[in-house]
Amino acid sequence: MISTVTPKNKMSFLFQIAVWLIVVYSIATVFVFFFQRRLMYNPYMHVNTPHRHKSPDFEKVVLKTEDGLELASFYKEPLRDKNGILLPTILYLHGNTGTAEDAAHKLIPIVDAGYGALLLEYRGFGSNSGKPTESGLILDAKAALDFIRLKQGEKARVVYYGMSMGTGVANALAALAPPAGLVLECGFTSMTDAARYHYYMFPVKYMIKDTFDSRQRIKTLQSPLLVLHGRQDKTVPVEQGEEMFATAPVTDKTLKIYPQGGHINLYDFGSSDDITDWLNTRFQPEKE
Repeated sequence: MISTVTPKNKMSFLFQIAVWLIVVYSIATVFVFFFQRRLMYNPYMHVNTPHRHKSPDFEKVVLKTEDGLELASFYKEPLRDKNGILLPTILYLHGNTGTAEDAAHKLIPIVDAGYGALLLEYRGFGSNSGKPTESGLILDAKAALDFIRLKQGEKARVVYYGMSMGTGVANALAALAPPAGLVLECGFTSMTDAARYHYYMFPVKYMIKDTFDSRQRIKTLQSPLLVLHGRQDKTVPVEQGEEMFATAPVTDKTLKIYPQGGHINLYDFGSSDDITDWLNTRFQPEKE
């Protein structure tokens, strides 16, 4: 007996497939929504580069946040210029993966030039307690700034240097407390835009909790700006870095694109030396 597929049976089969696709998509959407912070923050992984274990001679310090956390971080006092004035301190805000120590090598040329540095270790990263959220990381950055001012005085000059997710923290802090300068490495316009780039199949605009809306926050910037981005960046498209540069209302702004650079390897193309030169031009113009 020869079986035949009737239009009715075919429609029923296609309907079942559609229902299963909707169910699978719905489950995936719910999973991404409820576990988005586990996808966003990766404190237990390391950023592995050939330079990961290199570091300036930092002092281990403890920062205290407004909500009662103690954060183990790393500090280097700045030198004084020829007029006896402390050089600026670089507040480094790392990305969503790894620890502050993974990025310490990036500050070697900067510290060697006499600038201070504070590598902030976020809550929930490294040995620190707490769970990372946008509001929590902003509190961490404020605690870092308070620490520098406590050590150096309220008029301490601080340059915020954010990398990837850290650019979101840096822009948020800059909107609250204007820096002496702002450095954005591989930064996004917002976490919503960055998430949409990778999870385009989901309605992330309506799902994301930690938006890190840097596009809006940078509109209030009145400090010198340096934007660094790799043309080959597959994590945050270079167009987002270019948009951040274009959106900033300041006249003293510099854009540096590395044609062969990716997301975590700009150091290999001289980014730290470029940052040092940028700092020297603004804070040590008469240095011999």
